[in-house]
Order: sequence, then structure tokens, then C-alpha cells
Amino acid sequence: MSEKENLNQETAEEIVETAAEEVKTQPAKEPKAKKDKKDKKVKTDKKPGIGKRLGRFFRELKAELKKVSWPSRAETLKKTGIVILCVLIVGVIVWIFDGIANGLINALLSLFGH
Repeated sequence: MSEKENLNQETAEEIVETAAEEVKTQPAKEPKAKKDKKDKKVKTDKKPGIGKRLGRFFRELKAELKKVSWPSRAETLKKTGIVILCVLIVGVIVWIFDGIANGLINALLSLFGH
């Protein structure tokens, strides 16, 4: 045998010995106890009544709403004004394009119409 093969064989033997020692030092697993048929019944946890669930819902709702960072009155009015202005601008643009489209359709109908 060459030196390399001899080293590989010695290393393999050390690994096997170490694994065997680990197996010997590990405690044996205890066998699982057999369960009675009575233990196999599923325990059903009853839900709390509707009143308790609603109460908990509103308590949690109140706690979450306390965490919200509410805008000031000035911020609310400013943003509301911006939204109204944008809606008016878009409405005017749609009104203009509608008028143009209506004019084009009427012109085409009068040109090619009956």
C-alpha cells in the first residue's frame, strides 16, 4: 500500500471508532407508552361566545386606533383641497375631449350621413 492509501485507511478507522463511541455514550430511547383509546379522543376547545369575541375585537380596535398618527386639521384641509382641485382638472379635460369627439362624430355623420 502507498502512504496515501494507508493514511486514508487510518482516517476511516478513526471515524468509525469515534462514531461507535458516540453510539455507546448516547442514552437508549425509552419506548413510547401505548395510549388508551380514551386518550385518542380529540379535545375540542370551545370558542368564547359572540359577546366576548366582539368585546375583544373592539378592545383591540381601540388599541390599534391609538397607535395611528392622525393628521392635523390643517393637513386634512390642505389635502382635501388638492383632491378637489385634481378632480376638477380631470373633469374639465374629459369635458373638452368629449366635446372634440362629439364634434368630430357630428362632422363625419354630416359628411357621410344620409
